[in-house]
Amino acid sequence: MKRNLVLVDMDGTLLMGRSLKMLTVAFGLEGDLQAIEQESLAQELTEREKLLRITRLFKGQRFEGLASVFDGVPLTPGAPAWARTLHSAGHAVHIVSESWQPLVERLGRRLAVSAVWANGLEVKGQRVTGEIQPPLWPENKPRSCWRHSVCKLHALHYLAKRENIPLEDTIAVGDGATDVCMLREAGLGVALNPKAEQVAQVADMVVYGDFYDLADRLAPHLSEACRV
Repeated sequence: MKRNLVLVDMDGTLLMGRSLKMLTVAFGLEGDLQAIEQESLAQELTEREKLLRITRLFKGQRFEGLASVFDGVPLTPGAPAWARTLHSAGHAVHIVSESWQPLVERLGRRLAVSAVWANGLEVKGQRVTGEIQPPLWPENKPRSCWRHSVCKLHALHYLAKRENIPLEDTIAVGDGATDVCMLREAGLGVALNPKAEQVAQVADMVVYGDFYDLADRLAPHLSEACRV
């Protein structure tokens, strides 16, 4: 059986909503988030600078409190069955996200994925310090990646090499602007409920619906064992 590398975005894709936005709501930080978003527009902050400002809003908070809120963010219907079926069939499934790795890892364990690729969150004494550590970046960072806090294109190439899977046997699933490069370069780029026209334009396949719909559309590209 052909083995695929499947990279899937988290916020707005696996999750029905944006986890960090929901955390700011839960902790009464909506006004602070709005101020950061306005500052981002006025000063053209990079996504990493924006994420760092958001992270610092939670400085001193106990991580378990954040995790409890995160665990309550609803999953897109069909996501658990889809991820576990692919994993059980021997495919390498990775979550790639600009969110905080300790949270993404919690979701990864729930879905039984191979691994996650996200921003490190510094936690000391079980409390958030307000600092982040981006994941591995390419030596020659593409200009298009400078604004992002995670280079999902690099994740695609790095993980394909690590898993010893040809690029033509990779599948990327996402919905937003940070997913464009990996959707364009993957063997099969899938826009699931794309949030911008650019995302739909670069994808090989556009799916509107949930992961049950996605599973049906992907079935011809995977083995019989991967049908949800």
